[in-house]
Amino acid sequence: MHADLVLLGGTVMTLSEDVPDGQALSIVNDRVRAVGSDDEIGEHVGPDTEVIDLDGRTALPGFIDTHVHVPMGGARMAHVNCRSPPNESIADVVARLRERAAETPDGEWIICSGYNLGLIWEEEGRHVDRWDLDEAAPDNPVQVNSVGGHTGSIYNSAARDLAGIDRHTPDPEPPAVIERDEDGRPSGLVSEEAELPLQEAIPEETADDRRENVERAFERLLSWGVTTAHEASTTPEYLRIYQELAREGRLPIRLGMMLQGDAGEGLGDEGMDLLGRLADAGIETGFGSDRLFVVGVKYFIDGAFTGRTAAMYEPYEGEAVPEDSPRYDGLLHLDPEYFAERVETAYDAGLRICVHGQGDQGIDHILDAFEATVDPDEDHRFRIEHAGLTYPEQVERIAEIGACVSSSISFLGGDVSRNWVYWGDERMDHTYAVRSLQEAGIPTAANGDWPVTTGDPRVGLKTAVTRETVTEEVVGADQRVSIEDALRLYGPDAAYLEFSEDEKGRLEPGMLADVTVLSDDPRSVDPAALTDLDVEYTIVGGSIEYVG
Repeated sequence: MHADLVLLGGTVMTLSEDVPDGQALSIVNDRVRAVGSDDEIGEHVGPDTEVIDLDGRTALPGFIDTHVHVPMGGARMAHVNCRSPPNESIADVVARLRERAAETPDGEWIICSGYNLGLIWEEEGRHVDRWDLDEAAPDNPVQVNSVGGHTGSIYNSAARDLAGIDRHTPDPEPPAVIERDEDGRPSGLVSEEAELPLQEAIPEETADDRRENVERAFERLLSWGVTTAHEASTTPEYLRIYQELAREGRLPIRLGMMLQGDAGEGLGDEGMDLLGRLADAGIETGFGSDRLFVVGVKYFIDGAFTGRTAAMYEPYEGEAVPEDSPRYDGLLHLDPEYFAERVETAYDAGLRICVHGQGDQGIDHILDAFEATVDPDEDHRFRIEHAGLTYPEQVERIAEIGACVSSSISFLGGDVSRNWVYWGDERMDHTYAVRSLQEAGIPTAANGDWPVTTGDPRVGLKTAVTRETVTEEVVGADQRVSIEDALRLYGPDAAYLEFSEDEKGRLEPGMLADVTVLSDDPRSVDPAALTDLDVEYTIVGGSIEYVG
């Protein structure tokens, strides 16, 4: 039987304990047929077989990213880029906004995404404020949102006027904030419930906008060699789009969905109980197809390191903030008792909880809820998303519970690593502690939480091996892992986190033919050069979806 697609003349890295690496690979339909030498696989070539000459390049299992935000990633690609780098100063941000304002009709919103609180404060001792934004775009309402999305946003005067916020607006109850200058005037930053009137003033995206965002994001993920992505907060609106694309045969990657457990602006008891509705409908983890499927139900226990809102036992360092600010030592998004009830409901319904947990205090609340409900001898694979700060005793608890971790290791090597000024050196040995997690036998995958930072797995691989930040500092050197263990984070262990270890994550006969082709073997290059590798092809189910 001739193959549909054959790759010859390179290295085929199987990441398998049973199938050795080869020179070539053959694919029939959407499955791997064989791995072997050029001579062996060459016999599978027929008159209609498509052949890729690897020319010394390396094929490996397609990258599985276990935590991305597809709609947000696609939307932010069209926004003004406020990330650092490339922006190194307030002046840089203002210049980019001024350029966009020159081509934007008066009165139309300008959104600037990815602002890094840590870098700008460290460099200039202050943040972008509404007067900076007024200078850049006096005739347009402007929102500057933070890189992590958990800190609120900075707005100019035109936006503030639309929402009716002025110096006479009373201060909200913490953790909501309307930041003010020394004269009591709102200075730009607005967070939590105080931000709702501003968010409501931004026109809603149309159905066409949403679909364009999704399709734009898929193109970017494929260019990074990602063949499966776990969409980390799937709402009903986007679920419909994913289903439409799947029906039309236009879903180019495999998409695992974390469905929101509660909907609406409220959290906990104030939100719509989507978890209960899913349970009543009999939807379980894994529901769907190998192209579009349910990973679990998503909750947020706390905020994010990038905005100093991850729930910590010890306060953040660096910039001084009031003790009643959510940026002092973080905040909890859910009442722990309510979250524990949600865990029990999901567990009984056959739905896996995937919970955002960053700070050490937040992690403990997650583990308390898991310990109270799950049977560690059952194959539940409940997940902690990010797992930013895990001390040895917490790693031990995770292992005893049988939970899994989707580690945002790319935060260390991406631009959000500028925020270490807030965390302090002492916490870094336990931050995104991949080596400790792996040595404890905890199934651990990797992600960049794109667009919080890059979703490029090459950054995650480099960071896991080197622990080097974007400023070339090495943090938590004891947490370095080998390139082989780093590859597990995007291969076999990532597949395990979605119950698909028998279908993907390795290149073996019968497995799904999801393949990423790199310009060189990642095991043979200097770890510092891992991000210099080119993605040459991305193949999903035997179909070539991207050519570099």
